[in-house]
Amino acid sequence: MQEPIAPRTSDDAPPHVARDETPLFLFVCKDGSNGPARRVEHLEGHLAYVEANWRRYIVAGPMRRPGETALMGSYFLVHAADANEAWAVMRGDPYITSDLYASIELTEITPSIGLWVGGKIWADAASIAHRATGG
Repeated sequence: MQEPIAPRTSDDAPPHVARDETPLFLFVCKDGSNGPARRVEHLEGHLAYVEANWRRYIVAGPMRRPGETALMGSYFLVHAADANEAWAVMRGDPYITSDLYASIELTEITPSIGLWVGGKIWADAASIAHRATGG
């Protein structure tokens, strides 16, 4: 059993870092009922496509339900100027063109805290309170 994560101490607080203004778009793609067969059928084309375009992805990969080995979808975090450009990147992937996915959800994200970010993007709650309502 995995040990619980210990709470941070004040001397281990994340550093404040500048907010990266790069637009990022998260695609959460869930397989249809024919997922396994379609994945195998289009695997080589999909891998060739994502390798050729690897610099457009911050990260991407398959998804599984916790504790299971079967794939149930994919996620793609795409660097693009806007949602239309992000969709243009995705539309070239054989997993998209083959209708592997029963659903695709697109969300624009702001990386705000963590190892990837290198700390946290806010100085204090007051400095980001306006964003809580979409400002």
